[in-house]
This record gives sequence, C-alpha cells and structure tokens, in this order.
Amino acid sequence: MRSFFLSVRLKSSLEDIIATRTRTTRSVVASLFVAALALTGCSAAEETQTEGAEQPKKIDATRIDTISPASGSLLGGETITFTGQGLDHVSSVVFGGVAATSVTVVADSQIQVVAPAALDYAAGAVSVTASSDEGEVIASAADYDYQVVTPVDAQMQYAFAHWQDYNEVWGVFPDNDCGNFVNQTLIARGWEQTDDWYSEWATTGDFSDSWARGPAMDAWFASQTDRATRLSLDQRDQVKVGDVVMFDWDPANENGVDHTMLVSKVDAATGAISMVGHTIDAQYRDLDQAITIENPGATAWFYSIA
Repeated sequence: MRSFFLSVRLKSSLEDIIATRTRTTRSVVASLFVAALALTGCSAAEETQTEGAEQPKKIDATRIDTISPASGSLLGGETITFTGQGLDHVSSVVFGGVAATSVTVVADSQIQVVAPAALDYAAGAVSVTASSDEGEVIASAADYDYQVVTPVDAQMQYAFAHWQDYNEVWGVFPDNDCGNFVNQTLIARGWEQTDDWYSEWATTGDFSDSWARGPAMDAWFASQTDRATRLSLDQRDQVKVGDVVMFDWDPANENGVDHTMLVSKVDAATGAISMVGHTIDAQYRDLDQAITIENPGATAWFYSIA
C-alpha cells in the first residue's frame, strides 16, 4: 500500500515538472517570436527611412551647343556667351590652347567667357574646350574664328610672321635691325612713311635716321604727340600690346637708345611685359630680365601708340 502512494506522488511530481518545463518553453518561444517581430519591424523602418532620404543631386551631362559671337580680334578681350547644358560646373575654357582670362557662370545653360589673345596672334578657326569641376573635358560643337579686326591685330600678325623670318622687302640692317623691324610693324598697323620717317634701304639704300638709329628714332617718336605718348618705367601699368619699348643699356655713357622692341604681351596678374623684336630675335623676351639680368643697370621707357 505504501508503495502505491509513493508511486502516485512520484507520478504527480513528474507531471508537475513536465508542465512547468512546457510553460517555460512556450514562454521562451513566445519571447523569441516577439523579438523576431520587433527586429523585422526595425529593419522595415530603416528601409523606409533610407528610401525617403534625400538622394545626391545628379549632375547633368555637360555640353556646349553654341558660341556667340563665334569670331573676334586676334588680341582677344571679347565677352563670348556659351550656351548648352551643365555649364554651371565649368571652371575653365581654352581657345586653341590658350586659357580664357575669365569664366562667369550665368546659369546651368549659360556661361560668359573673355576670349584670350590668339596663340602667337595667328588668324583662323580654333577649337574650344571647357573643363568642369569634376575634371571632365568638353569640346564645343562650334569653333572660334580669330580674325584681323583692328590695326593692332594687323601689327601683331605682321610682327609674329616676321620676328624670325625677316622681310626682305624692307632689307636687313646687319646686327642692328631692331628699329627697322619695329617701324615695319607700325606700317602694318596703318602708319605711312613721311619725309622724316622712311626707309628705301632694300632698293636705294637710303633711309631716315629716325627709321633705324636709336636716338633719332626716340626723338621722332617724342615729336608724334598725337599718336605716341612717352611713358616712364614707373608708368608700365599703362603699357599695352603694340606699344614701343626703348632701351638704354648703359645710361652712364649718355649715348641714348641702344635697342628697341615691341610689346607682345602684358600679364595683367603679374605686370610682366614681354616683347617681340629683331637683333636678338624673340617673340616673348622678358622686359625685367633684359634690364636686370641681361644688362644690369639698364633702363627702359615706352611709347604708347594710339
């Protein structure tokens, strides 16, 4: 009998243990299920937030459709309007290998550019390319045509055609052709020979001192007050392309002008002045180097040509 009651109690205890474990298991499963739902809900919320977040702005493909005006002076300086797409990303523009002096963004579809001088003052059509902030290079659908528009254009075109290829029509003054060359460029600019400023060197051998001899040339330019204004070295900020430069390599000897050249470039950013000329044949000889390094103690002055 005692064995029977012991058996009953053991069975009851075993059932209690099983029931307790079953409830615990169900509770754990339920908790895991709730946690899974919570995790799923969090993930969905994150996906929704990502989809609703502001996306990076897509950059339109940059292109240049038109250039207006499509032609201009060899000296540059014209304001050119570019139209197209994505132009607000353009940071630089190049005309035939020469960078524009300024680029102004007007809108996504328009920029304005100041044309540079033509490379070596050569006339003709050149390709135009733009570069974006992202490094993309864009070719224009149209070329830009450099033309001889002004008297200075004609002067510089002549100077760069003959800075090394001497024009035999005018003859050559051996080892002293600088004045002859500068005066030829003024003829190309539209000046005419006069009784006191002329050269027939190539035909008769005759010429005026004002054509080829430095001191006389300086005095003659000084007399041309209606079209030539003398500027000192301190007034170099007024100098422009096409002006005449006079040099005195040794002011102490009081011999006056030793050399003359023509201004070929003025760097607006640095104030550097470059020159083209004969005797020491050059396209872009540096003024400051000429009077400091090459000829220490030398001086220079200018004639601003109207």
